[in-house]
Amino acid sequence: MRAIVLVSDAYGGRGGIALYKRHFLRALCSYPNMEQVVAVPRFITYDLEEMPENLSYVASAAGSKLKFLKECLRQLFSKGKFDLIVCGHLHLLPFAFFLKLFYRCPMVPLIYGVEAWMPTTHGMANYLSSKVDAFISIRKLTAHRFKKWAGIENAKFYYLPNCIDESKYGINEKRTDLMGKYNLYDKKVIMTAGRMDPIEYPLHLKPLNQKKGFDEVLELLPDLRKLVPDIVYLVVGDGNDKSRLEKKAKALGVNDIVCFSGYAPEEDKADFYRLADVFVMPGSNPLFDRYPFRFVFLEALACGVPVVGCSLEDESECSDSLAQKLIVQVNPNDKNDVKRGILQALEIGKGLIPGIENFYYVTFEEKLHGFLDSMLVQSR
Repeated sequence: MRAIVLVSDAYGGRGGIALYKRHFLRALCSYPNMEQVVAVPRFITYDLEEMPENLSYVASAAGSKLKFLKECLRQLFSKGKFDLIVCGHLHLLPFAFFLKLFYRCPMVPLIYGVEAWMPTTHGMANYLSSKVDAFISIRKLTAHRFKKWAGIENAKFYYLPNCIDESKYGINEKRTDLMGKYNLYDKKVIMTAGRMDPIEYPLHLKPLNQKKGFDEVLELLPDLRKLVPDIVYLVVGDGNDKSRLEKKAKALGVNDIVCFSGYAPEEDKADFYRLADVFVMPGSNPLFDRYPFRFVFLEALACGVPVVGCSLEDESECSDSLAQKLIVQVNPNDKNDVKRGILQALEIGKGLIPGIENFYYVTFEEKLHGFLDSMLVQSR
């Protein structure tokens, strides 16, 4: 078997979606009898990571639409046929459908979050979305909203949430050098990690606020320090919004108990999570994605750290037993409820958190292989 995957980015990419697609490509490459997977990326930002041996990652396609189109056309004349086409972004649907017409094989889009919640800015991508008969989604809410605006209520939906490489995480002792560096000895550490970049608003929406979880915790610290005198807020990450947050901490009079550690290297990430007693990220911005299984949540949970996140709004997610079990849910617009959630998580304490094993890579791989069995059998 051979498969071709059109992606915005994956290897050498930035952020959670790129990481998801690296997991996806790895699992696709391990599918039984998969001789070759060809991945065609639109963008490459960083150095390429180690890849599966049967993955051909066409780096020459990245950088411009013309390069990408040329590579898609070149694949039409490659040796052998493709048995599966995967479209990693709705904007790439015109390319994916073109390949589908040529190879007459199954084509499945991958969809993620807000970019699939409403019609895109590309008319052709919107039209082709209405022709999709099966897709994979990271999130149930995204799947339901995509089906509704695309008018494909009868399309087959495969639910494949985030996963983490369990070998990189786990419960362990706190690193003494990091404890000393950030003065965390004998402290109760609450932590938020993520890119400190302003939220990018669609053109038709006016900016509401920049609150992605950092502001909410900073605003609670004056009250929290009265209830938990040894509390410290560890903020991990970097971005253009960092200086604003630092000024805000000073204005609130809590800069003495806030530590901005900056970017955590990938090899040290698990050790940063282990410093925390609670991981908290209650973004109140209406555009903040309330996905209960975001990577930072799963990574913290895998290190035995309780997680405080936003209460869920979608009916299918509200009834998700794993979301209820793994996440202490709070109303991000209610300061007292966020405070309640943090205190509840501190009360829970650190330790093995049953249910996190459902989000290990091995489970992700098994699910994807089952979906592929179904897709390929139906196409015969």
